[in-house]
Amino acid sequence: MRFSIIINCYNTLPLIKKCLEAALTSTDRDTELILINNHPPYPEALTFLREFQHPRVRILDPGRNIGCMPGFQYGAKHARGEYIVKLDDDVLVPRKKWTTAMGQALSDFPTLAYVALLPSPIRAVGHRVKKDDYTLEFRQSTILFWCMMIKKNLWKKHFYLTNLPLYGVGERDYERKANALGLKKAYLTSHVCTSLGRTEESDPLYGAWKLFYVKKKDQRSDFQTWKKSFQLGPEEMEIMRRFGYPEKQIDEVRTLLAIEQKTMDLPRAMEGGD
Repeated sequence: MRFSIIINCYNTLPLIKKCLEAALTSTDRDTELILINNHPPYPEALTFLREFQHPRVRILDPGRNIGCMPGFQYGAKHARGEYIVKLDDDVLVPRKKWTTAMGQALSDFPTLAYVALLPSPIRAVGHRVKKDDYTLEFRQSTILFWCMMIKKNLWKKHFYLTNLPLYGVGERDYERKANALGLKKAYLTSHVCTSLGRTEESDPLYGAWKLFYVKKKDQRSDFQTWKKSFQLGPEEMEIMRRFGYPEKQIDEVRTLLAIEQKTMDLPRAMEGGD
């Protein structure tokens, strides 16, 4: 087995299915897919993860939502591939041979710690190295892990992280470790991946929760608790604007939070009436 693609599943079912389909159709028998059942808060997604079967897919269940990077590490421990891939469950990979290109880049450049597909919003800006099957751009800045590949042996020896929260750990920690080892990082600019995280099939509250989990560390909680208690004030709205949320989406998140919290208050009001 050459490649193991690890997908943390804590998203809506349509996004999980699209991510999985793109990964399956763009890879061959030399690639396994490991789905981590991170116990998404959507019954249909849970049912899918319990029942889906495919000869190239393994579904692992840690018993609860263990988070993004912990979920990747959980899958990496069970991976059979020489190369392991962290793929977000709302990301579509390109149809061309992206795993082969990423693996070849890691083989061609021994000082490269890890490589990622270029996220669609990010522009190629630096010096690029062109090969027959791919184009590589080394970066000094942080590489986003929408779809990232690293050799399993290197990950196991140097990049296994401990004491991890649900979100907010990953890219920067890998960057610091790579710098300490004198290793480089790069984007594969010839192969672009696309996020569906803000499409109609996504859950707006889930995206907002991940953002504030990272940016409001003093208010961290699990997704379900957050929905019932989080207050979207001027400071929080400004954070959303800085991260590209238009006013329409901010209003949508505020409305959905109000609905969640009103629904929670109804049983209390009925109890008070009794």
